[in-house]
Amino acid sequence: MKIFPRSYPSFNLIALVLIALMVAPLITDTRIWAQDQPAGNIKVPKGTLDAVTAILTRRSIRDYTSRPVPEEMIKLLLTAGMAAPSAFNERSTEFVVVNDPKILREISQVNPASLQLKKASVVIVVCGNQNKEKNKGQGYWQLNGAVAAENILIAAHAVGLGAVWTAIYPYPDRIPKVQKLLNLPAEVIPLNIIPIGYPGERKMQENRFDPSRAHYNRW
Repeated sequence: MKIFPRSYPSFNLIALVLIALMVAPLITDTRIWAQDQPAGNIKVPKGTLDAVTAILTRRSIRDYTSRPVPEEMIKLLLTAGMAAPSAFNERSTEFVVVNDPKILREISQVNPASLQLKKASVVIVVCGNQNKEKNKGQGYWQLNGAVAAENILIAAHAVGLGAVWTAIYPYPDRIPKVQKLLNLPAEVIPLNIIPIGYPGERKMQENRFDPSRAHYNRW
């Protein structure tokens, strides 16, 4: 005896539809969830690139226009840097924003080969505070600073700015000069300087994926 005439959908199809209707509200779209999260008083500019696009298209920019970088943009970049993961939640990374022309000129003399330092109207110096390390001497401040700096570089590109990593650590001749210039405590080590500005140059996207560098399960 058939319960459903042939003109009706099969029981299996009806069951699947009902299950889908019940489960759908339980499935969270992470993109919508992220957009709904409060961001305090930080406003992300319209037209900001999505994270994956920003990562894949970011390039090191060493030439900048004279257009000043708004203060709210710098705050956004600092927020991005502070949002980076931190070993043992140490939060040992400190940031020094420099926009004083005199200090900028002095900073450019630390590494004369880095012409980008002479062209930027503002820089962020990423530092590691060794006093905040929970595991002394393990060098986690370097890792914390590196991921924070990378966040800044990606965020800068995403909002239409140009930036580049300019190394201070591990060069023994540069570290004390920057410490003295910025009046850093002995326990605060400068990792790098990130000059920031509106791009004065354009670079094409590069596809750097190399399957020979990817290993699965074992080498």
